[in-house]
Amino acid sequence: MRIVNEGSVPVRLAADARLLSLDVTRRGALKAERCELPPDMRPEDPAGRSLVLPPGRAYVESFEPRLYCFAGKALDALSPTSVVVAHLGWLSKGSTEWAISPIDGIAPEIAKQRHLDSAPIFLHDEKFSFGQGAPELGELAQLTLEAPGSVEADSPDEVALPVTLRNVGTRATLVRFRPDTMGFEVFSPSGRELCVWPRLPAAPTPELFTRLPPGGSTQLAFTLAAFCNEDSLDRDGLLVVRPWLDTRAASGQTIGIVAFSGWVSASAPSFVRLHRGRQPQTRVPPELAPP
Repeated sequence: MRIVNEGSVPVRLAADARLLSLDVTRRGALKAERCELPPDMRPEDPAGRSLVLPPGRAYVESFEPRLYCFAGKALDALSPTSVVVAHLGWLSKGSTEWAISPIDGIAPEIAKQRHLDSAPIFLHDEKFSFGQGAPELGELAQLTLEAPGSVEADSPDEVALPVTLRNVGTRATLVRFRPDTMGFEVFSPSGRELCVWPRLPAAPTPELFTRLPPGGSTQLAFTLAAFCNEDSLDRDGLLVVRPWLDTRAASGQTIGIVAFSGWVSASAPSFVRLHRGRQPQTRVPPELAPP
């Protein structure tokens, strides 16, 4: 987001990308999808982020658009060839807040504006790749992992990801599908973390193994806070999560059980919108972009 004062007098700007809303129109669609942050992720006091913007100067702030267009049709609309129009401020005519306001004593006095609108923006293709993981060894057993496309979470302890293990093959398979054989690759505002169960797999017992018939599936919900011990859940924002299953160190051979031994990852990531992180966030006061 880049806002430039092209006028002749300084103005007061509500300098906070959390006040953005996005109108996203997919190619061929007749109606735009409106995207914005949920109320608890918007600033409580917009005046606390005001900035005096002199003539010819700019304010720049980066933001993650998938936090705004988070789920369902809105997330689907945020795709290559879509067109986005951004609005900074308050679209409601009854709002008493202003995106742009005059500074007392500065002439000529400008008119207040509830919102600023961007020119239409064309979305190009985005290339996103996960880090290098283990080789996918589940092809012979034809197991797949699936997780929902988006998950809302008010706090780190509420980041629960339901993961479905499915047998798409033609033969029944025994598999150890437990927390100690699961892991998650997480991209967060703090960086990348490989989140694993904090203890080694327990000694095998028959009840730890699940039989999946052809076409059968089973599902477990995993809380990321139990796996991620570094800083992935420290900051609010968008988490991009890929689950994997690794049973290579959890064999049943010692008790005579022949089970799947391999590594399988989800083919598509899940997006998690974390409203509040482990650590309280101190936002840096807005500053002018370098001239």
